[in-house]
Parts: sequence; C-alpha cells; structure tokens
Amino acid sequence: MVVEPDRGPERDGPPASRRRKLFDRPRLFAMLSECAALTVIRGPRGSGKTSLLRTWIASARGGPEPIVTMPTPQPTSDSDSYWAEVERRIDAALTSPGERAVVTLDDVDRLGDPTTEERILASLHHHERLHVVVTTRSAEVFSGTGLLDLDHVAVPPDDLLFTAQECRAALLARGIELPPHLWKTVHDVTSGFPPMVQAAIAVIRSFGELDHGQELTRPALERAIDRYVEHAILDDPELTDLREFIHTIAAARTVTATAAEVLTSADDVARLRELETAGVLIRSPWPRDDEWTFVAPVRDSLMRAVRRAAPEGPLRASSDLAKWFRDGGNPTAALEHAVEAQDWDLAVGILKANWVELVARRFHLVRETLTSIPAAAAEADLSIRAGRELFLRLGSDATQLPDPVPLPVTGARSSDPGGAADALAVGTVQSLIQRVDGNYADAADISSRMSALGDRLMATQYDEVAWCLPLLRVQWGVTHQLHGDLGGASVQFRRAFNSNRSIGSDFVARNAAGNLALNYALSGELGHAEAWLDKERRYNDESAWVTKMVRVGGLVASALVAIDRMELDAAAKVLAVLGDLPDDEELWAFALYAQCQLALVTCQPETGLDRIRRTTAVYDRWLTTSSLAAPLLAAAEAELHLALGHGNETWMTLENARGRGPWTTIAHARMELSSDRPNEVLADCARPAVSECPYPHIRMESALLQAAAHLHLTNEIQARTMLRRAVALFDQTGMVRPFVSMPAGWIARLSELDVELPPAWTSAVPAPGAAVYPDRIQLVNLSDRESAVLDALVATPSVAAIAEQLFVSQNTVKTQLRSLYRKLGVHSRADALLTATHLGLITREPEA
Repeated sequence: MVVEPDRGPERDGPPASRRRKLFDRPRLFAMLSECAALTVIRGPRGSGKTSLLRTWIASARGGPEPIVTMPTPQPTSDSDSYWAEVERRIDAALTSPGERAVVTLDDVDRLGDPTTEERILASLHHHERLHVVVTTRSAEVFSGTGLLDLDHVAVPPDDLLFTAQECRAALLARGIELPPHLWKTVHDVTSGFPPMVQAAIAVIRSFGELDHGQELTRPALERAIDRYVEHAILDDPELTDLREFIHTIAAARTVTATAAEVLTSADDVARLRELETAGVLIRSPWPRDDEWTFVAPVRDSLMRAVRRAAPEGPLRASSDLAKWFRDGGNPTAALEHAVEAQDWDLAVGILKANWVELVARRFHLVRETLTSIPAAAAEADLSIRAGRELFLRLGSDATQLPDPVPLPVTGARSSDPGGAADALAVGTVQSLIQRVDGNYADAADISSRMSALGDRLMATQYDEVAWCLPLLRVQWGVTHQLHGDLGGASVQFRRAFNSNRSIGSDFVARNAAGNLALNYALSGELGHAEAWLDKERRYNDESAWVTKMVRVGGLVASALVAIDRMELDAAAKVLAVLGDLPDDEELWAFALYAQCQLALVTCQPETGLDRIRRTTAVYDRWLTTSSLAAPLLAAAEAELHLALGHGNETWMTLENARGRGPWTTIAHARMELSSDRPNEVLADCARPAVSECPYPHIRMESALLQAAAHLHLTNEIQARTMLRRAVALFDQTGMVRPFVSMPAGWIARLSELDVELPPAWTSAVPAPGAAVYPDRIQLVNLSDRESAVLDALVATPSVAAIAEQLFVSQNTVKTQLRSLYRKLGVHSRADALLTATHLGLITREPEA
C-alpha cells in the first residue's frame, strides 16, 4: 500500500511515460530494503535520489508494508505544516498496533529546518515499527553523532553513480547495444552520473547503427554534458549570482575555504555552503568535512568552458593554485593543477624539485605529465626531454633521442657539473628505453657507465645527486637483473637500500629489499632471501599507489623460498596474492617461473605449460636473447615437458631456446639422466655454465645429478662424494626441492648410499606415483622425411595420398613408414600415432 501526497496522487505508480525513463537499481534496492530504522540517501542535484525512491517504491508495491511518500518541499513550504502532514500520513498508514510502515522524505534539507533531525528521531522513537528514508543534498542533515546509537543505512553520493555494467544495462534497456570499448567510454566520460548517462543515451542513439570510434564518441558526449551543465546549473535563476564563482572555484580539484580564498581573495565559506545546499557541491564526510568537490564530469565541463574562454596560455586560476600547493609543500596537488593549467614551465619546475617523492608515490601522474608536456617545452631540459621520450616510447614504435652524452674519463672531474648531471639523467633514461625494447645487454652496459658516473658525481657534486641516486640505483639494478647479472643487480640494490637512509623513501627501500630477496631466492640463498624479505616488510606503505608494483619482487621471492623448502601451501597463497600482473610488469618472467615450479612439484605440469603459453604470448617482446627470461623459462618449459614424459618436446624446447645458461644446462642434464645417458649428464655438469656457476641452487642440482650419474655407472665413491656435497649445500641453504624432485627410482637408490640425508629431505619425499619426473623417458630422433611422413599420417592412413602430398613414390613412403615404426617400436598406424603423441612428436588429433 502506498500513501501518496494529496497533490497529484499516483495510485497505480508513476505514469507509463515516466516509468519508461526510470531504471531499476537492484544494488541500491538491496540497501533500501535492509529495513533499518533510518536510511539517508545523500547526493547532489541530478544524482537520481528521487528516481531511486520512485523505482524502489514501484518495485515494492503489493508488499505488506504501507509506504508513506512526501514530495520535495517547495520554497514556500512551512516547516510546521510539513511535519504535521508527515505525522498525519503516518497515523493514516499505521491502522493497527505493531504494524510497520515506510516513510520517504524527499530532499528534506530544502525545508531549511534546523530541527529536522530532532523531528525524525522523535518519530522513530514514537513509532517503533517505522522505517524512514531521507534524501538530501546537504551534509548538514544527519552529519554529526546523532546516528551513533541508531540502526541506520547511509547511501553516499558515490553509490548513486552507475557502475560500468549499470551503464551498459541502461543502454540495453533503451535498445542500444554497444561494443565494450564504447559503453566503457560512456561510463568514463559520464562517471556514471545518472543525468549524464541519460544524456549519453540520446547521443548514442543519434549514432544509429554505426560503430563510431572513441574519437567521435567522446567529443559528442562532452558536448551533451556541457549542455546539461549549462541548462541545469549555470542557467538556474537561483544560482545567477554564483555563476562566476562556480567557474572560478572549478579550478580546484578539491575545494576548501582556503583554496577558494586563494582564487577569489575573499572568505567564501558561506557561498560554498550555499552551493552545497543547491546541490552543486558535495561535501566530504567527517573528518574531511571542510572539503567539497564537484561531480567529476560537471567539473570537467566547467574547465572546458574556462579553456574556451582562454584558449591560449596557462589558466591563471589553476596556475595560482599550483603555486599555492607548491609553496605549501604539496607537490602532488601542485603538479596536478600545473598540468591542468598547461603551465609547462611550472610543471617542469615542480617535477624536477620533487622527483623522488612523485615517482615513488604518484608514478602515473609523472608519466601523464611527461607525456603531456609539448616537445617545445621539453626541449630546453635534457632530463625532462629524456623522460618524455621514455614514456612516449612505451606506446610507440619509434623515438628520437640525442646520442648518449659522452661520459667523463674515470677519475676525472667534470669541468661542466651541469653537463655531468644531465649525462646521468639522460643516460639512465636511455638505459630504460633500451630495457623497454628488450635490449638488455645494451641497457646493462649503459647502466654500468651511469653507476660509475654517479660515483664520481657523489665525490664532486654530492648535494646535486645524493637525493636521486638511490632511485636510479634501483633502476640500474632492475636492468642488470633482467639481463641475468644477478651479482651486479644485487650490488646496485644493496647500495640503493643503504644510501636511501639520506632521503627516507619507502619506495626505494622496499623495492631494493624485495628485489635483493628475489635475486637470492633465484640463486638458492634462502637464508639471505628471508633476511631481505624481513627488511622489505618493514616498509609497508599501503597508502602508496605503487604498493603492489613494489611488492612483486618480494612476493616472488617469498614464493620461491617456500617452494624450495617444500612449503607448498604457503607458496600457493603468496602467488594468489600476487595475482595477475599488468602487461607492463617487467618482473613477469620471475613470477611465471615461480608459478611453473609450483606446478611442477604439485604434479600439474599441464597447468604450467598452459600458463607459459598464455603468458609468453603477452610478454613476448621481452623474451629476447639478452634476457634472463629466455633461458629461465626455456628451462621451466623443458622440465614441464619432462615431467609429462615428453622427451622429444623437452629436447626441442632446449634446442630452440632463445637463451642458454645454467638453468637450461641443468634441465638438459636432467633429460639425459632420464634417457639413461649418464656420461652426457656428467658432461653437462662439467660445462662452465654449471661448474663455474656460484648459485647454490645450480650447484645442488648439479651435485645430485652427478651423484645419480656416477651411481648409474657403478662409481659409488664418486656418487657419495657428490651426494655429500649436496647435503652440505642443504646445511648452508635449507633447500629441499632439488632432492625430492629427483625421479623416484633415483631417490631410492641415493637413499641407499652410506650418506646421512637431512630429515627435511626424507620427510618430503613424494608418495608413490607422485614423483615430479619419470625415471625414464624415450627420445626418438626422426629424419626430416620421417617427420614429414608422420605429419601426413595424422591426416590420412592412405599411402597413395601421403605419396601424392609429399611428391614421392609410394615405395618411398612405405620405406619411411617401416623406419618410422621401427624407431617408435610399433607395428600399426594407430600405435604409431599414439606413441608419437605421447613423445610429443605430434600435437593434433588423428582423423578417423
């Protein structure tokens, strides 16, 4: 039952014409239906408060509870008469004791009654089964402590905005179906503000069936928003005297009384409250209730109008605010307003003076600034130009930078201190550009030269470079890390961490510590990895936007340490926290490697292989011959194939690897062991890539493989020596995985040697049938002609068809088939295809 106001009652709900304009909001309906004593819906004009109430009431019709509705008070409304009418309607609705009713009071703040809260609370106290729903533009209503002891639900302005999916649903409800990029553009431009979504619908409908791109859609939507702002706000007679003030304060992204005073040289608190009451500004909740904001697309529209009035040069109001924020020690807000003002000289000055803090906490803002700065404005400053070119490079296939600035001779003092500092900045950016392009060798070479230059500048120009060197050293360390020089990377990370004390950047400290831990985890120094992880966790700045980015190195290190200790549940949880990485995450290969190792030891090699295929397709541009990713992931892929018993695919993966190193050599030795080739195992382990490798992980793997190979050759003395070496490495590092990952037969035979094995090894030995690698695999070497016949055999059993396809005689095909069957140890096509598939020689299903 609905108790309507006397004027214009709508007994059967809103008219059909109006109902068609409304849109169901199940997400908000659920909040309204929680049956709390009080629900407060707060939002500016046009935010859909009244429409929300109407649609909710319409959806609730036929329910057991009567609904009392009160319309928006008029300017002539008398407070006492209004509240008397509310009580009369409540009494009319509650016809029997214990009955529950819902009262909706729309825009109750427009009464201007200071007793509003008191009156509503009194009604709730008097009618225990009453549920009151209040809508308001102002934060003055129920903004204090009056709700602390009351069962209530608050619907803030942000909750009234349409989500991206609700925008899409609104479009579909009007018969408009758009491709994802366009309905996401609608949400992006309108921010989901209901009247602007409605305006967007009219714009999109005018496009008809054409699939217009964003370059047409966005300007059309912006024009529609501009018309709405002009009509609904700026042309409102009640706001005529505030029109210029509105345009002026729009320069502030967050409006405060002080910011308004900077812009107008007057005390404007009263005018700000007037705009809040008018539903133009939104006041932030306590404890920031001295701040106001415009709805984002409204402010964007106002700023477009300001720019149209001053199409050339910086916007004065925004520049004034930028300088005020700069002088007040808020470089982030200063840079945001300088960029918006297009005051590029000011933006450059703010950026250079606060480089470390801005990069650490607002990297996206730095990137936006550098890519927004016109080429002419960046031309005069080499470091700004270099940074601009770097970020433009991320989205472009071409860039032009000056040739690397010549570096001073080692030990020399630069006669041009400014030139040396510029060389440091430009050279580092050039290194980053090479790194982004996957040219890790060149990037590492430039980084080494920049590190040497940085050392010289520290001796001659300490004050000019001390503040930025820790951040630069982190970048140089990442470059060496991605190139595979873990030792050189660790030196840079350690120096960055230690020298960071002078600037106190959590970003630098956590990044350096996490990546040091990653280097130690990759090499098998688990104790050192855990020590640096402890240091990394001391810097837990969860407010920084970069937190997840900075944590990648530490999270991967934690996962690798847990896997090597065979704490697999812990490793899985860490990798779940890591989640999916963005397309520009440079440490992607280390995360993928950890995921593959977990797939190996949990007997899920197919999952690991699928992950490698999907992930390398995304990051292929960085899987280059000079990257550590190439040999690391080739080894991981080969080991996954080996775990499946695919000897030939294991061999092909290693043969075609884009890079080689100790990891691929160990994987090759493991393949040879499972192929009963002990001499080849020993030859692999004697190669310099392994024998001279300092990493404990590689040395332990090598010792265990050599122990098995010597045992295979009945050289028990040498086998014991190698096994004892592996045990000694366990004592140093605590690594368990290399031993328990051996084939089950070799674990059993090694356990029979007269060597005391660590309990951590023996207790982690896989259960029967759960070994990581098979004891034996079959390697089949086919000639090119045999491979061609096998591929043809997949499609047809006909010798004649195969001969025709390969342009040879049928006798030649029969000869190749006999040779093929002999190598595979089979006697029929079906068995040949089954065996070849198992060996990884073919991947597609045979035809019936």
